[in-house]
Amino acid sequence: MCCNYSILKQTQNGMLIFLKGCGNYQLTLNNLNFSLTEEELIAFTNYLKRIDIDYWEKEYQHSIYKKKIPIPTLQSNFIILITRLELYELLLLLSTESSNEMLSYHDLKNGICWN
Repeated sequence: MCCNYSILKQTQNGMLIFLKGCGNYQLTLNNLNFSLTEEELIAFTNYLKRIDIDYWEKEYQHSIYKKKIPIPTLQSNFIILITRLELYELLLLLSTESSNEMLSYHDLKNGICWN
């Protein structure tokens, strides 16, 4: 990774980083890490926006896995599975809209207590 970077967005489980030296992006969410050019980032964002969440959750409703939304890869024997909330978090990280209506991860300095 380049030494000179800026964090564009951050959530509880991930972040989007711009690498100034090479002009690429690093997108992380939990244990996923994507290294993307600007064109790849745009294409990935557009793909995620088109995912029909309800279809995939119904399609895999009897699956033994909790994660039901597939993201295919070029490797035929490898598929990334995510949950609805992970998809929403990815879309939040990739969103270019700035909205003052929602709190950001940084607004919650003491974290969230899930009672």
